[in-house]
Amino acid sequence: MIPSLHNGITALKSLSQGLQVLGNNIANVNSLGYKSSRANYSDNFYLHMNDAEAGPDGEPSNNIQQHGTGVHVSSISSNFNQGTIEVTGLDLDLAIQGEALPNAGGFFEITDPQTGELFYTRAGAFESDNAGFVVTRDQYRYQLQGVDNVVSVALPNPETQSLLARRVEEDGVINVVVHDKELQKDIVTPVSQVKVVNFLSPQYLRRVGNGFYSNGRAGQDLAGISGNNVPATGSNGKLKQYALEMSNVDLTNEFATMITHQRSFQAGSRVVTTSDAILSEAVNLKR
Repeated sequence: MIPSLHNGITALKSLSQGLQVLGNNIANVNSLGYKSSRANYSDNFYLHMNDAEAGPDGEPSNNIQQHGTGVHVSSISSNFNQGTIEVTGLDLDLAIQGEALPNAGGFFEITDPQTGELFYTRAGAFESDNAGFVVTRDQYRYQLQGVDNVVSVALPNPETQSLLARRVEEDGVINVVVHDKELQKDIVTPVSQVKVVNFLSPQYLRRVGNGFYSNGRAGQDLAGISGNNVPATGSNGKLKQYALEMSNVDLTNEFATMITHQRSFQAGSRVVTTSDAILSEAVNLKR
């Protein structure tokens, strides 16, 4: 009875991990740029009670006994499909559009100005700080990386110019529209270009919270960065200004999967209780 008890317990343990993944997806249904996860299950190794042997005629016999030892969560994979794009009206809210492209067109690259550590995200909620650098609109204030340098929207000549508008093109070029007091006219000036990074093996990206991903320690490239970092070219998506990408969690699918997990958990519980009852009965008979 011990093997069946063990199998039931491994099922309960694995399904609990799967429910934890589902619960996290549902909890983050409104998180900016969140990518849903999925628990993948695999059977454990098998005990070979009787291996295949040759019969009298030299042919393998069918007297093979293989007993499974339960189940485990083999991996937790991420779904990098594009989420819903919602219009916000804020000029430094950016969304990457690439529904038909690998990894939905890539990620924004951001850096911690204190440590220089790089992160990647689909959450494009940005704003400018006092120095004109574009930073994440949260407590971390990570700086958005550009094709050549940190993205800045500072005015070329703040003494004589006043900001009228900021325009972000599909290829990531940021133009500032200013009124020049000396020239007495409006001027459009490109000041930076946003970088978009894509990966060959995004499953190796490590979630670090707040919608951020890490590609390993400094000097590492676990996920394989593609060479191109210009938006709207190659496998990189185009940028959409005044918009944010929401979570790609499908609540209907999550609840359907949760019901399946719940029924499987009940079945695993029944295996455990039944095996325990039979084992207890066997012990009582021995007494």
